[in-house]
Amino acid sequence: MQYANAYQETKRLSLEALSKGDVVVKLYEEASKQLKMAIILNERQEYVKAFNCVAKCQKIISSLTGSLDMQYPISIELEQLYGFMYEKLGEANARRDTKLMNDILPMINELKDSFKEANSITSSQNPRRL
Repeated sequence: MQYANAYQETKRLSLEALSKGDVVVKLYEEASKQLKMAIILNERQEYVKAFNCVAKCQKIISSLTGSLDMQYPISIELEQLYGFMYEKLGEANARRDTKLMNDILPMINELKDSFKEANSITSSQNPRRL
């Protein structure tokens, strides 16, 4: 049990050290992972587990929506896109629709890649000071 606590503390500290851009990328990575897992579980007819994975993905999308700074025009577009994905994930979950899940996954991955690239550009322009 002591090792589990040490692991959790190390994980917490490493997350606290991330930049805002890094956190957004991690959220997209986790959303993608959860949706991929939901697709696999749905195909295996493990519907309860698949449902939970999609629900986690929706929760991440909600977190991303809540983190938007609405003073930028791109945030309005992202808010609409997040709303669309959230709604479609709900439909996919209710209908156990693997095809719809597969249609949403590239959207998440493209956003992840875009934010990863933007984050790397921003990081190279503004190196952290210790």
